[in-house]
Amino acid sequence: MDTSSHNAAISTGSRHIISLLSRLYILISLSLIFSMSSCYNHVENKALDHAEALMETHPDSAMAILETIDQATLYSKPAQARYALLMSMALDKNYIDTTDFKVLQPAIDYYLSKGTPNEKLRTYYYQGRIFQNQGDRDNALNTFAKAIDVAPQCSDSLVIARTYVSLGYLYHDFYHFDSYTDNYLKAADTYKGVSRKDYEFDCLLNALNGTIILSDKSRADSILNLCTGFDELSEEQRYLLKDYMLSYTIEFGSDDEIRKAIDYHVNLLELDTNAVMNLALAYNKLGDNDKARQMLNHVNKSGIEYDTLKYQAISCTVYKDIGNYKEALSTYFDFNRITNSIDALKFNQTVRSIEEKNQIELKAQADAELKSRIIWMCIGGIIILTLGIFILLLIVRNNRTKKELALHKARTTALENERLKSERDKKALEAENLTHRVEQLENESENLKQLLESQQELPQEIRDVIHIRIEMLNSLLAGYITDNDQYIKPYDAWVRELTDDTDGFMDNNRQAFQVSHPRFIQYFEDHGLTIKEINYVCLYAIGLRGKEVGNYMKKRSHVNISSAIRKKLGIDKHETNIGIYVRKLLKEL
Repeated sequence: MDTSSHNAAISTGSRHIISLLSRLYILISLSLIFSMSSCYNHVENKALDHAEALMETHPDSAMAILETIDQATLYSKPAQARYALLMSMALDKNYIDTTDFKVLQPAIDYYLSKGTPNEKLRTYYYQGRIFQNQGDRDNALNTFAKAIDVAPQCSDSLVIARTYVSLGYLYHDFYHFDSYTDNYLKAADTYKGVSRKDYEFDCLLNALNGTIILSDKSRADSILNLCTGFDELSEEQRYLLKDYMLSYTIEFGSDDEIRKAIDYHVNLLELDTNAVMNLALAYNKLGDNDKARQMLNHVNKSGIEYDTLKYQAISCTVYKDIGNYKEALSTYFDFNRITNSIDALKFNQTVRSIEEKNQIELKAQADAELKSRIIWMCIGGIIILTLGIFILLLIVRNNRTKKELALHKARTTALENERLKSERDKKALEAENLTHRVEQLENESENLKQLLESQQELPQEIRDVIHIRIEMLNSLLAGYITDNDQYIKPYDAWVRELTDDTDGFMDNNRQAFQVSHPRFIQYFEDHGLTIKEINYVCLYAIGLRGKEVGNYMKKRSHVNISSAIRKKLGIDKHETNIGIYVRKLLKEL
């Protein structure tokens, strides 16, 4: 081998070795970077866990831990979002009001699309807090409302309760006192569920204030009863409760109750301008407008911020009651100007809400159209698949039809046999019933014959009635025995002839009952019923009802007859039906 070839081989080998060493260096560097990154992530995640654990009880410590974390080491979006949310929580809990979304934005970008329900809830809540700090109450209200929408899926009760509190606060600013009251009641109930009695009490006080403003005494009584049931209260809470109790008494109490409330609060003038204005209102209600003016002057000179609208409302009333109509009118104009501004604010907020709702509805409509197209495509596929299955089913069904026809024929034969047997049984039962009715008719006929034989002294007209009834029974009996209508025709003729003569039939009917049930007739005679009235009750005795009796008699006066009979028999018109009474008496006598 010559020298040049030898040098070329050495050069090639050197390059190969250098290439291998370079690759090994890159691999080792990447491994070290990955290991360091994993180590950093482990350390940072541990720090984030520690900060979250301290957030509720020691927010200052949680913030100190978060400030030690180098955000440049947080490579993943979930880690950046978690840090952003925890730092926003720490700032809020340490009373550092932020007015921009710089800190929270990573959480908004990640959690609102990919977060768990709890992460979405917290992000919405702190996003709403920033809107509040900016003074953007509309966006704050809408954001808190979104937080409440996801609340049913969440377990973070404290954030849910705080969201209700924030909504209540905003609704108070918007003068929506119904919503203000409802949200504070929901917050109180949520705090109660996690045994945070201090927060629960504060929320109940706000709800009590709302019911007093709305003059809803029933709800105010219920909430006040809950508030007075708390044992461990701070001095500030006790004072606030007494303050709201003064407002309650002024709104719903008597003059004596208002005087007692004034005696308690008159020594607290330096503590609360709201209480002083309440005292002014109380004095005004009692007619002591000089004291009311003193209270208002005290508020005006205190230099402490107070509710201007409430001050003007009370001042206007006081000026009017003392006859200073000029000041009353001036104050009223100021008051009216502010309330008009409030109404305009409510209207604007309502308009914005309607516009946002419209946008949501349009988006929902577009989503629905997309879903509709997908559904129709699925339906088309299902129809094709169904047709194939239907063809297969037709083939299977064709094979089953012969078996079903055979089974149907067998069932039909069995049902026919059962029907024939049922008809035979029915005919046997009818024959048995016919025999029983024939026996009844025979017995009735024999009884009447025996009555004629045993009662020789019966008047002839009664004997004639009994003879007629025996002939009718014999004719009806012959018809039943022979199943021949020719025997029943004379019976029908006798019945028509007898019943067409209303008065004659009623007399004959009474005479028949006089023979067969003498004690029955005697009972009515003893109670002073006339023959006409006894004839009337005997129609009930043969089974007619009130309407049928009236139709047969063809007289409207039968109602008067019934009333007279009830009076003689001592039957109250609401006590019982006269027909039931007569038939029951017939069985007993």
